[in-house]
Amino acid sequence: MRFASLACIAAASACGSTSHAGYVVVTIDARPAVHGATSVTVTLANAGTSRTDTLTLRGTSFPVTFSVSAPGRTGDLAITVDATDATGQVIGHGSAMTMVDAAKAEVMLDSTDFVVNTDYTGDQFPTDDFQASGFQLAALPDGTWTTVFRDGCPQGPCDVFARRFDRAGTPVATQAAMGSNAFVVTAKPTTSVTTPAIASSRDATVVVWNASDPTTATATGVVCRPIDAGGQLAPDQTTIAPEAGFVVSVAAMDGGNFAATWRTTIPPPAADNVDAIHMVVIKPDCTPVGSVVEFEEGARFADFVHRGSVASGGGQTLFAWITNGDLHTTLMASDGTRTPVTPLIPQTATLEVEHARVAAVPGGGFVIAVSWTLKTGTGPGRIDLVRVDTHGALVGSPVTITDQSDGDPFNAESFGLASRPDGSILIVWHVCNATGDSCALSGRFLQLPADASTAPAPVSDTFAIPTTTGGSDKRASVIGLPDAFAVVWSDSSARPPDTSGQAVRARILYPPGAD
Repeated sequence: MRFASLACIAAASACGSTSHAGYVVVTIDARPAVHGATSVTVTLANAGTSRTDTLTLRGTSFPVTFSVSAPGRTGDLAITVDATDATGQVIGHGSAMTMVDAAKAEVMLDSTDFVVNTDYTGDQFPTDDFQASGFQLAALPDGTWTTVFRDGCPQGPCDVFARRFDRAGTPVATQAAMGSNAFVVTAKPTTSVTTPAIASSRDATVVVWNASDPTTATATGVVCRPIDAGGQLAPDQTTIAPEAGFVVSVAAMDGGNFAATWRTTIPPPAADNVDAIHMVVIKPDCTPVGSVVEFEEGARFADFVHRGSVASGGGQTLFAWITNGDLHTTLMASDGTRTPVTPLIPQTATLEVEHARVAAVPGGGFVIAVSWTLKTGTGPGRIDLVRVDTHGALVGSPVTITDQSDGDPFNAESFGLASRPDGSILIVWHVCNATGDSCALSGRFLQLPADASTAPAPVSDTFAIPTTTGGSDKRASVIGLPDAFAVVWSDSSARPPDTSGQAVRARILYPPGAD
């Protein structure tokens, strides 16, 4: 097979008037998240043979073209392209299938994953609590997104960090970092029980976490610290509830405030260590609006109340949590009034709800992703997606996302859910092996129909999210951007640039049919 090129590689517009008889003219284009490419490596395969060439871009922007000549050959021509940056890292990948005698072919380069954390010593991860994953990403309306993560407490006390990126995954300079690196969010050190959650409104971002004083086990609280649109942290963190909190979730409300919810344990003598779901509304500066509200409290020595989640949109805020295997919800209006607590999705004879994540959808209402696990025995679980109307009632039939989710909670299953204004939805989840020491992260796109009485429909098969392989990928969060989704997760591949312990990796993903 002979590989020729038109001036090696050229901008697509430069080759429009040239005769290409005997050549396949290949156009390479790239998603916005593929940026900084300096060369492309092209592999051509036909009839059991292949050839690989690297073409230098020399400052040419995508789309670019090259040509293929294969005299005497017939049949299929497989084209694979990797785009690399100046450091040699692969930053884009795409493939296409055409015929050797075709006039032209097109290859679209999708993004690859990248490391978020800028400190490479020890472990960094969005969360190490399988119950609390899915809440570590937030985005401003222009697509600028912020992710929060924690270190592995190598010296004892722990810190919560954040880093900000634009909609294409390029690091954004912040005042807090005095550059585009990660920065510390915690004003006071905390412990390894801490997991952060984050949400953004039109012009403000708040980080909420369950804090614990490293010097005393009794000094706990749910605390908050705001980050403004320019990336400036408030001078200090604010305690919004002086109580132990777990599985913190926070969502931006339409009026500019935020709703934060968490699970807590009410100690004796008041309740004898029972679980409860608490909520408080906070302003953009983290000042609480009113007092903490209790949604549900477990009966003494009986009910196990856990794993809360919150989303807001269309002037409403939906809270969801699990009590003894049943999914409970309550809907709060903008004036603070709430619907009665409802067991929206009850357990079945063989399955119980293990996790739930909620997201608002355009036109009002919500979607809830529900993870089911077997009550007894072992075996794969299932993730369903349901639609909820503006009255908090179920709409249509559940849509099964996967019937191969990890059904064993001891393997630390978790997942994330996000939607975009155009009705596209992305669910991400991980499945672990029998011992829980190796996990694979997957995703699936869905589209919300315009008909408000119809459930979302899958528009993709299940696909692997990480492009860096060789490790365990788990505990992902996802957020919608103007034209894509951002996903972050914990990665243990120890691949450059972070070769030490766990790292926080991210990827920008575009729904099927996106420009």
